[in-house]
Amino acid sequence: MPVDGPVPWPCAEHTGAKHDIYRRYLERWFPILLAGYPSVTYAEGFAGPGIYSGGEAGSPVIAIRALVQEVSANKGITRFVFIDDDERCVKMLRETLQEAFPVRPRSESAMPVMMGKGTCADDLGVALDQMGAWGQPIFANLDSWGNAPVPFKLLQRLAGNVSTEVIVTLLPQHFVRFVSNMGEAGDDVFGGDPHWRDVVNLPPAAKSRHILTCYRQALEKAGFPYLLDFELIPRNGQPLYLVFGTGHPLGVQKMKDSLWEVDRAQGVGFRDPRDEQAETLFAMDEPLLGPLTRLLQQRLRDSGPVRVEDLRRFALLETVYRPEHVIKALKPLVDNGSVKIADGGRLQRSSFVSL
Repeated sequence: MPVDGPVPWPCAEHTGAKHDIYRRYLERWFPILLAGYPSVTYAEGFAGPGIYSGGEAGSPVIAIRALVQEVSANKGITRFVFIDDDERCVKMLRETLQEAFPVRPRSESAMPVMMGKGTCADDLGVALDQMGAWGQPIFANLDSWGNAPVPFKLLQRLAGNVSTEVIVTLLPQHFVRFVSNMGEAGDDVFGGDPHWRDVVNLPPAAKSRHILTCYRQALEKAGFPYLLDFELIPRNGQPLYLVFGTGHPLGVQKMKDSLWEVDRAQGVGFRDPRDEQAETLFAMDEPLLGPLTRLLQQRLRDSGPVRVEDLRRFALLETVYRPEHVIKALKPLVDNGSVKIADGGRLQRSSFVSL
């Protein structure tokens, strides 16, 4: 629905962190995809006005800058699609892009841009049709501030498109608060599965994780085999999740690299939603490995002896950590005898380890 209040609005703490992640990822995404395909599309279903009340750039400006700075002007075609349901946002976005790029960085044919009033649910897919985006890679930024449902059919269509990825903002408290009002109408967000509504019977500490688990299952059902989710923890305000879906593990790796490189000065912490102790990450320059240590121990309890290389893949695909963090997390456990190496040799990627 249209924004309740003035346009533009202040840039929230977690928004700055999100935009840092988006920028770093798109600086990787555009060069990689344009090296293998003749065209790509960046699309937003909740584009906003492109600027905040303090003058900070919004995601449409950040996306175009990432392309211009990282890809030569003669390298393929890049489409941009910006949809918003508030006419004030659409009007201001046009003005913002004109001010940010007074000289067009690409020709109309090399960088077509579509802006329009509409909803993500009803109009984003149509806009992608009109732009001729299907059949080439799409990056869909579905940042609805966490409280506007993204239709499952749109996710399915995106998942079925070649080399396409989505990032969705999920605010669990929205679903917890409005579960009685949404009812069956909310089931579509979760792929038609009503189990998300079981949240009403769970203790408060388990509610957010339940919503996230159900949404991960919906993205998998839609057709995204590789997922990355993490929790943003602002100093003030409610935590929210970013959920990333892709068809290739390389996408997870590059998004995770972007996450770990985010500017620590944003004043926002990060958590792995699977860590039962909910320890905030990135509070120090060196990674806090406590959550990964606990997750690896649980993995070893569940599976028995495991090759370190398999634990590295587990870390990549099932946690917020990078594969290179695994040996760092295992070493203290080996030193104190909690984890054993099968052949008694040096801890390395080919080693088999067990509790």
